[in-house]
Amino acid sequence: MKRQRRRKVGPVGQTSSAYATITDLPNELVEKIVEDVDDDGSIFRLSLTCKRLHFLVLPTFFSRSDLEDLQNGFFRCHDPGPNLLEALRMALFVRHLSTFTFYFTGGIEQVMSDILSLRGLLARIPPVGTIHLGLPDYIWNLDRERWGKAFLKLLESIANSGCRDLGLLNPRGYPPSYDFCDNLYVATPLSAIAKSTGAKSRGTRKSGRLRNATHPHSTGMSTIKLLSSSLFQPFFMGWIIHMLEVNQDSLVCIQLNVASIYQTGILPSILDSMNLPAVKEVEISSRFHISGVDMCSFLNRHPSINSLHLDGILPFKDPQIPDPPIILPYLTQLTALPPMLTSLLQHRNMVPLLSSVHVLLNGNHESELDLLVAVATHNHISSLQFSTVLVNDFSLAFESYIREDKSTRIITSLAHIRSVVLNKPDPVHPGKSSPLTVKRWLYLFPHLEHVTLSFRLLDDRVKLSDEERHGVVIEFATQFAADRPTMKTLSVESLPAVNLDDLRRMPGFKNTPAAGSRKSNRALHRKECSCK
Repeated sequence: MKRQRRRKVGPVGQTSSAYATITDLPNELVEKIVEDVDDDGSIFRLSLTCKRLHFLVLPTFFSRSDLEDLQNGFFRCHDPGPNLLEALRMALFVRHLSTFTFYFTGGIEQVMSDILSLRGLLARIPPVGTIHLGLPDYIWNLDRERWGKAFLKLLESIANSGCRDLGLLNPRGYPPSYDFCDNLYVATPLSAIAKSTGAKSRGTRKSGRLRNATHPHSTGMSTIKLLSSSLFQPFFMGWIIHMLEVNQDSLVCIQLNVASIYQTGILPSILDSMNLPAVKEVEISSRFHISGVDMCSFLNRHPSINSLHLDGILPFKDPQIPDPPIILPYLTQLTALPPMLTSLLQHRNMVPLLSSVHVLLNGNHESELDLLVAVATHNHISSLQFSTVLVNDFSLAFESYIREDKSTRIITSLAHIRSVVLNKPDPVHPGKSSPLTVKRWLYLFPHLEHVTLSFRLLDDRVKLSDEERHGVVIEFATQFAADRPTMKTLSVESLPAVNLDDLRRMPGFKNTPAAGSRKSNRALHRKECSCK
């Protein structure tokens, strides 16, 4: 028997004796077939066959990775699949990216492939303004020598590509704070290794700048975020210092997340080498409390700072050397542990524009009480924010404040505070808080206008409906509105903010049982203070 030959339909309905292929089908049918294919690798390979399928197939490939904003210049992927970056490099319709966020995953071959693809992508398209990269912890167990050298070249390419915002992030992308982040390893450019180890590199200039520094897109970075704690080791110190030197005239924001650094002394070396005349935002965080860092010299070299975040950094005290006065004429926001805050708020220090202080509670309630006294000496501070991991820290700290305030000295001197924020404790950590204790502590601020609280500070019950949670907040707000005529708003986590003026205008507000009960508690508090 003769095999019957298949006929192919031409673009205008004509037929021929050749076999039909997928390229002869209408676009709608091709897209439908591709949607039914489960293997992403097959879809990627299909996109490489011809230009028509390239533009038809690749959008489906990207949509499966939730990449919907490529046309608008945004790329963000936390869990990439194989060939994703290679497909992005090959995509002819991706001609411009303004933001690029990518987290390397997989084994050594996948990491190597993605590094090479990313270098090729950056070489093909115009400069990407914001680049954030993350690597997993297990990368240390892979072929470090192999992937490390490739990543060094990638960082060199990024530094010379015109990137303005560089972030080397932890695996989950969370900033360093009391939501502690995971470790991350990031390598260092080859030219910096040569500089830090004393070896000569033919590609480096005598000035110490990166190779190819005359690249037409090289403009200097404004933001460097090194949120990888594993990055801060002696081997990488040369690259960190080098990047700060190369971009010293353009850097506006610098963030460093360090860990176990007290054993190596790297942080003092980095701070001593930093001279950033234009820097405005500085954030240094550590999982461990680090002392022995001369912050006075660093801060006085950077009077342009308006936002300072020092998490895990303790003041260095030498009884034989008095601390020099710190002058930060533009500082408006300050975040630190109580001992560091107390040191920075001394009378000798000049922070005339400081309006917001964020306290990171650490369980040392004596130092926290000293902090409140120090805050009382600065009438320009109007906002206080408190954060902790354990909800018990709030209650213990509040009890210390109330117990030590025997002559209402702190109460009268904190009249300039208008806003208080108590950050949400981690629900994983157990702990109970008394709403009465929180209310009594808030009375230390006689002219308070705005309060933001964690719901667990009002009610530690877990399973409550939204209606019940709203009722708890309204009850607390009603009691507070009766006793504090200056109070305007109360915010509790995700619940709608309560306008206390609206509560006061409700009929019969002054006769509510909650208000009367609160007045009794207030009288009781005054009686306790007088007895003490």
